[in-house]
Amino acid sequence: MADPIVAEAAEAAQATPTRLRVVAGRLCRDRTALAGLAVIAVLFALAFAGPHLTRWSYRDIDYTALRAAPSAAHWWGTNAIGQDVFAQAVRGLQKSLLIGLAVAAVATALAALVGAVAGYVGGWTERAIVLGVDLLLVFPSFLVIAIVSPRLRAGGWAAFVGLLAVFGWMISARVVRALAISLKQLPYVQAARFMGVSAPRIIVRHVLPGTASFLIIDATLAVGAAVMTETSLSYFGFGIQPPDVSLGTLIAAGTASAVTWPWMFFFPAGLLVLFVLAVNLVGDGLRDAVDPRSGPSRPRRPRLVPAAADDAVLAIRGLRVRFGDGPAVVDGIDLTVGPGQVLGIVGESGSGKSVTALAALGLLPADAEVTGSIVLGGTQVVGASPRQLRRLRGNVAAIVFQDSLAALTPVYRIGDQLAEAVRAHRKVSRADAARRAVELLRLVGIPSPQLRARAFPDELSGGMRQRVMIAMAMANDPAVIIADEPTTALDVTVQAQVLQVLQKAQAATGAALVLVSHDLGVVAGLADTVAVMRDGRIVETAETLQLYREPRAAYTRQLLAAQPRLDVFRPRRAEPGPPVVRVDGLRRTFPVYGGRLVRRRTGAIPAVDGVELAVYPARTHALVGESGSGKTTTLLEILSLRRPEGGTVELFGRPVDERLDRGAARRRMQLVFQDPFASLDPRLPVGDIVAEPLRAQGRDPDAVAARVAEVLRLVGLDPGSARRFPHEFSGGQRQRIAIARAVAVEPDLLVLDEPVSSLDATVRSAVLDLLLRLQERLGLAYLIVTHDLAVVARIADTVGVIYRGRTVETGPSADVLGRPRHPYTQALLSAVPVPDPAVERHRERILLTGDPPPADERPTGCRFRGRCPLYATLAAADQALCERDDPPMTGATHRAACHHR
Repeated sequence: MADPIVAEAAEAAQATPTRLRVVAGRLCRDRTALAGLAVIAVLFALAFAGPHLTRWSYRDIDYTALRAAPSAAHWWGTNAIGQDVFAQAVRGLQKSLLIGLAVAAVATALAALVGAVAGYVGGWTERAIVLGVDLLLVFPSFLVIAIVSPRLRAGGWAAFVGLLAVFGWMISARVVRALAISLKQLPYVQAARFMGVSAPRIIVRHVLPGTASFLIIDATLAVGAAVMTETSLSYFGFGIQPPDVSLGTLIAAGTASAVTWPWMFFFPAGLLVLFVLAVNLVGDGLRDAVDPRSGPSRPRRPRLVPAAADDAVLAIRGLRVRFGDGPAVVDGIDLTVGPGQVLGIVGESGSGKSVTALAALGLLPADAEVTGSIVLGGTQVVGASPRQLRRLRGNVAAIVFQDSLAALTPVYRIGDQLAEAVRAHRKVSRADAARRAVELLRLVGIPSPQLRARAFPDELSGGMRQRVMIAMAMANDPAVIIADEPTTALDVTVQAQVLQVLQKAQAATGAALVLVSHDLGVVAGLADTVAVMRDGRIVETAETLQLYREPRAAYTRQLLAAQPRLDVFRPRRAEPGPPVVRVDGLRRTFPVYGGRLVRRRTGAIPAVDGVELAVYPARTHALVGESGSGKTTTLLEILSLRRPEGGTVELFGRPVDERLDRGAARRRMQLVFQDPFASLDPRLPVGDIVAEPLRAQGRDPDAVAARVAEVLRLVGLDPGSARRFPHEFSGGQRQRIAIARAVAVEPDLLVLDEPVSSLDATVRSAVLDLLLRLQERLGLAYLIVTHDLAVVARIADTVGVIYRGRTVETGPSADVLGRPRHPYTQALLSAVPVPDPAVERHRERILLTGDPPPADERPTGCRFRGRCPLYATLAAADQALCERDDPPMTGATHRAACHHR
């Protein structure tokens, strides 16, 4: 007898609507699209029923009514030779409807197919396709059609449509190719590839829908272009031939008579305008319908609530913000920041922290409805004019954004952007502004500031870019610096450096600092006062030491309890058998190409060079290290199932070589990406997303539906959620969906790339608990990449620390984190912020100087010595050993690569 719960869940999963039904449902709710469809339906009815409504044929001539005005006999009048304009317009409408829609459909289909295949497949296939497209582009299409079309008249209008379509898709195909190249790098497309989904299925299910917005708009434009092209060709005698007509030929013939005999021009022109307008309305609606995240927005006018005078540099009273017709995302906020004070605002994603910070500078989007009072440096921000806001921004108050790469203009040099910030509020010469830019770079600790001032943003590391943002904030000695999650995307070592620079910047300018963060450890070391936000409200405000020691609000206590700890380790467990993955001495390089005339390989950059690891059944191995250390490259090398360039990789007891059954191996391992939203196709309902790896294995539809419902329950989601889309879930729920997709095919190995780094503390804790429960229940082996050492302590049995592509320390988590041997591991642990002000503000850190050197620089000897705090204290003979020899890994179970540890 079937389990009633599973049967109920399977029924819910089977009710998941298809993509076509979802798009059709959204389209039917769009009034403008429905209006466009109604107009097209009326035009089709007129085109094909119209000839039966009048006794005149488009060929008939009434010699008694030349250029006759509209009348009972001729509803829309006659032309110069007595032909009925209504009959001709109806006939022309038939031709234009068919030509416009058919050409647009065929050309768009060709562009989509050719562009998507070229962009996704790449390699020689792409080059051959691009060459063919370029050859077609250089052909004089008008001349070719003019020569060929008279010879195809026997084929009728269908042959003419084919000609127009053949020469109307090439430019669109190049755009689709560029979009496909970008789309295939997205995590949800990579996830499908790692799950074993075939290339044609990925193109149809993921790549083409991702280009749908462009294709739909391109198709609507192609309709009008096809009609105009047909008109031009017909004018020269190569298109629709007399006595047949199209709207284009009728408009061309009636243009000269538009003033004297307007009915000859305006009736066919009106039909064409209606047709093109209706197609565009449907296209806009269809574009929105294929994207479930789309929605309307309307600009809102701010409403001011008067505030009492205050000597604070920033005073917020009764702030309320909402977007569109949604609920308030900030509701009744009161905050005061005095001169030189550091205010920390903490809370989870969606609590309203960043919205409050952006509102303080008037940076909210147009559809934000703002009520309340924000007084910044004595100026009311709510309702301020753009000119007033420009005077405040960068002068009275400055902001340090979370994503420095997005905040800096990519096409301007760093020095020019800093100089622009100076000249925006100071009357100084370009030379003085440039000198100030270099001075600012020196103040924030960027080495070789004159050289770095000439660099572009993408040429700097993440830590350096964030220092540039701080330098820009300091440029005009503002009264307030607002730092919105300034360290979220940074490694712990770089995070410690940036926080130190931020503290120096605040001290140098005397500015107040508003530090927005979800990390209570970051706030503990800097803030004088902390405000805790939840669901748009402040639930508690107190001095930092008091709030951490004696939190009054239950939510504050919950946040503190959810903070990860480095002193609690997963109990050590014996290995249950041979490893599912073993890697020894893994090496992977990326080619470097050069040459002015002929592109050729000129060298190679080592990304991984000496990684070792072992993952056992039902156990977890973690890889940690800074960005660019080779962690993710190691994962991709394992998942690619390619024979390693150097070293050995064994999967499930078999070496990865030509004899490996790659299909069987791929079915036994799955991948969970860092960004739960980016790894889920936004255009697919959750049920389809979870079912994809099952369908790729050819499972029965009923079995797929039942398994989808089962795994959704397994990860703590209701089976009914299979009908919803990814954007309708929170970050933690989306990661549960990604985990459900991964475990659906019952793998032996789960590879997790930063699976909780984008989640809040409480959500992170819940997802880690879920992973532990799944491992215990299903016997899964985990290989996890993370920069969060507290996550390692919580979930990992063993850990490997990687620096510049090499494992420098590995062993049981309790040993590596509790008694680290390598100086790099010690520095990583030292940089982790502690959510306790009494500890965080007085402990000594091991701060690494600068960022890791470029990957193409490979000095002899120990690759860490340039940043190693121990190296500087060694005797000359010991330093010479570090400079000469690369240290071997030593030790039994706890191994490290250091000459002096």
